[in-house]
This record gives sequence, C-alpha cells and structure tokens, in this order.
Amino acid sequence: MKNIAFYNEEFEIHGISIPKFELKEGELVRIYSSRIYPENVPVNFDLTLELIRRFQNKKTDFPWARNYNQNSIIEYIKPLTIKTYLINKMHINIQSAVRIVDEIGITLHEKFEYLGFTKKKALIIKANFEKNKCILFDYYGVDAMGIDFLEKIINVEIERGKSAIAFDNLYYAHQTEPYSNITPIRIASGFNPYLIKTNPPLHF
Repeated sequence: MKNIAFYNEEFEIHGISIPKFELKEGELVRIYSSRIYPENVPVNFDLTLELIRRFQNKKTDFPWARNYNQNSIIEYIKPLTIKTYLINKMHINIQSAVRIVDEIGITLHEKFEYLGFTKKKALIIKANFEKNKCILFDYYGVDAMGIDFLEKIINVEIERGKSAIAFDNLYYAHQTEPYSNITPIRIASGFNPYLIKTNPPLHF
C-alpha cells in the first residue's frame, strides 16, 4: 500500500474552489488552472503561486523546482556550468550528477545558460527530485515537443517512487494523461473547463 505524501482538504480562495485530493508516493497530481479569474480577484493574484505557498505552509519539506536565473556578477563573468549547478548549487554528488545529465541527454561541461528552456527545466526538476521525495513544479513555457520529453523525464522519477504536484494551463490539458500514475485536477475559475486545445504551441 502506498504512503500518502500530501493531503489537501477542499478550500476556496477568492471564489475559486480547490478540491480535496491526496498525493501518494509514486504518483503525480497535475493541477490545470486557467489564468482568467473572476472579477472580484485582485489584479496581481496568481493562483499557482498562491497554491504553492499554501501547500508549502502545510508541508515544509515541499520544495518548488522554480526556474533558475543567473543573476550574480560572478556568474556573468564566469558562466555557470551544469556541473557547477548540480554539485555546488544543488549539493548533488558527482555520481548522481552524471546519471542526471545522461538521462536528460546533456553533459556536465555545458554552460547552464545555453541550455534550451525545456532541458533547463528538466535539469532543475531532476535536481530537486534527487534531493527530495516530493516536489512542486510547473510546465509553463514548455512547447508542444518539449512537453512530451519533460513528461517522460518526470515519469522516470515517479516510477522510482517519488511524487509531485505539477501546475499547467487548463487550456492545454490532455484529454487523457500519458501515464496512469497521473491524477488530473481541473480548476475552471470562470470559464468552460472543457474548452481544451490539443497540440498547443506553448504552455503559457
């Protein structure tokens, strides 16, 4: 029997209902939401960020694999390599670092900033999975070809017994999820949840 990694009671935020769900080990909960909110929602409101904050308040060891931006002067002078990112930034041992880059199809000596968006996202997610049993991440910004690649990379970790909550755009939701260990949750927040486009160019 699988252990429960996270449990969410149903709640409402600014008129948007978030259903009850449980996340078990070796499973992924994929939350699809629109970015069109009811009129009474504050202008600067972002449902994904709000949910991440709430989930992390309930479970402190629940890191968000957020996009990494090089913003220090040193990193501009001496660009970050993938090896430096994994070993120095994420504190991952060399053996695990080698395995991670092999699974993504990159090398340790490549420059982090020169990676394509999807592979950079895959690297960040894999690094967070290496350090944690349960993580949060999002698919925003990944193109149609990249989404298939990213889903395969992530499924490897889920099959290893890891678990995650992922966030994606409702407009681009799958009619059927690519893997049986994924539980989709659709949050309409003001428009038809069945208005779904297939083969999207971008997941914004």
